Amino acid sequence: MNYATEVIEELLRTFEHTEKQNDVEALVSRFADMFLVAGPDGARAVRASDFALALPKRQKMFDEMGCRSTKLDSVVVTKLDERYVMAQTKWRMGFARGDGQVKDVAVGSTYIIDTRDEPKILFYLTHQEITTVLREAGILPK
Repeated sequence: MNYATEVIEELLRTFEHTEKQNDVEALVSRFADMFLVAGPDGARAVRASDFALALPKRQKMFDEMGCRSTKLDSVVVTKLDERYVMAQTKWRMGFARGDGQVKDVAVGSTYIIDTRDEPKILFYLTHQEITTVLREAGILPK
């Protein structure tokens, strides 16, 4: 693992801890003031300040769905040039089911990160729509 990979993995692993502690400020600080979010439903530019307002709602939604944990399973860092890297990630989310068991769901995302000074996420791509994944896994009703 090279320096860039270690730094990026450390940046992404903070998501595991900040989401558990509902630390909006720490999570938002990992993103540029303006960044792009894309996924199956399209793309949009997002201000970090607006993202900060949406995060508690997002956390509540995941809590209501039974999310108990989010773990970074893997990250592959590709250097794009001297300043930017792409990080392709796999995450494992644990959801409590009605029978008390926790079911893991795998999701993927890709980030473009500016590594100058303190690394900042410029682009965040979700590979799946989470409610679709949870319905397919039998965690949410169809």
